[in-house]
Amino acid sequence: MMIITTLSFAFLFFLSAFQLQATHNRSGEIQYRQIGPKELEASVITYSRADANPADQDTITICWGDNLCEQIARVNGPDLDGNGVPNGEIIAPNVKMNIYTYTHQYEELGYYILSMTDPNRNSGILNINFPNSDQVKFHIESVVFLSEEDWMNNHSPVLLEPPVGFGIVGQPYIHVPNAFDIDDDSVAYALAVPLQGLDVEVPNYVLPNQVMAGPDNQLRIDPETGVMVWDAPQIPGQYNVAIVIRSYRSGEIVDIVLRDLQIIVADGEQLLPNINLTETEEGIIDVAVGDTVRVEVTAASPLGQTIELTASSGLLEEDFYLSTAAFTAATIIDEEVLGTFSWVVRNEHIRQQPYQIAFRARDEFEETGAVNFKILRYRVSALVPVEEPAPWREAVEVFPNPTSGWVQLALHADALPAPYQLYHASGQKAASGLIRNKRQQLDLSGLPPGAYFLRVGDAGRLGTVKIIHR
Repeated sequence: MMIITTLSFAFLFFLSAFQLQATHNRSGEIQYRQIGPKELEASVITYSRADANPADQDTITICWGDNLCEQIARVNGPDLDGNGVPNGEIIAPNVKMNIYTYTHQYEELGYYILSMTDPNRNSGILNINFPNSDQVKFHIESVVFLSEEDWMNNHSPVLLEPPVGFGIVGQPYIHVPNAFDIDDDSVAYALAVPLQGLDVEVPNYVLPNQVMAGPDNQLRIDPETGVMVWDAPQIPGQYNVAIVIRSYRSGEIVDIVLRDLQIIVADGEQLLPNINLTETEEGIIDVAVGDTVRVEVTAASPLGQTIELTASSGLLEEDFYLSTAAFTAATIIDEEVLGTFSWVVRNEHIRQQPYQIAFRARDEFEETGAVNFKILRYRVSALVPVEEPAPWREAVEVFPNPTSGWVQLALHADALPAPYQLYHASGQKAASGLIRNKRQQLDLSGLPPGAYFLRVGDAGRLGTVKIIHR
């Protein structure tokens, strides 16, 4: 049950003298992918205070939902203390991203709740058990359905934008989780109450917009795009809110990810950065195989601050596609940046769900950056026969890539049958044979995980493709 209370004058007096303290966890989520008929790989991703050294954790405990819990180690960042475990990555002043990844074998198929519970949130969160948020546990969880029939296409949504944001009193705060589901499942977003345990909400919680509530303090989220707008924070400080991301396939829920998001609000005379696109951002834009999409993006600071311009999309991720889109950005003058998003639509990009591209402009406010977003959504409408007199490297496509077993090979050439050779990254040959059809499957399940190079045709004449086998 959500508890909404009215702030007292005593609360406001205390708040005016309150100095933000620190313990540990700010935000996070759990992502996963099925890598075998009953085997799962999960990544617990947390965002913590970078200066909370005594509370920093090389390992955390994940519970797999089958009455088994185990400690797993952090896998990202440099090993600064030489103990064999990475120390995480600083992504903003006093914000560190920690990734803990491990695999688990289940005995039975079905639904499971993956969870991680830590004894402490960071202190100073204004809308969770104020003023004692550090006495509340930090809990994140995700729900997975283990599938036997189609286990190679069972991934949680990947959230491409981090769950720590910086806002300005009196200015709209915008957050875009930008969830991408490689399985082509539809994704829906909803606000929720942060948790302190399985199905246990944090105590004394109010939504961020209920702190100094009023007509100028509203919070909403678009269930389809995930764009969350808080218009506008009234008091500086730290706030947390949860977002539930659900994936649907044939009308049934197949994945659930709970994101715990922290918003750090500061006083300032700032205005949000401006973003302008050469493409409209209304609705879904249809494109077809063979089209080239090009969008020019301009970001500028109204007050002459340095601007960082970035983009996120599943189309930009090499883990998902062989032929990725590209985004580049360059500073024109100190307060203005010009970026270019370019994408050649290929057969491997065909899917029912639209692709979402989030463009993010961040200024140097408070050394952390107030952020503005704009999004575009594209749908590959149909497979259009296209003659590809492209370079030889475009004559061969494989998908899915990365893979955990079979790959589908698409050959855009008439020189059949064609010999192929598969090489380890070290140069050692792993397999060879003949490709007799323009679409043919190759079985890599018996090979160890790693990077491979597939050469098709004599001396790779038709193409050479890198394959990631997990």
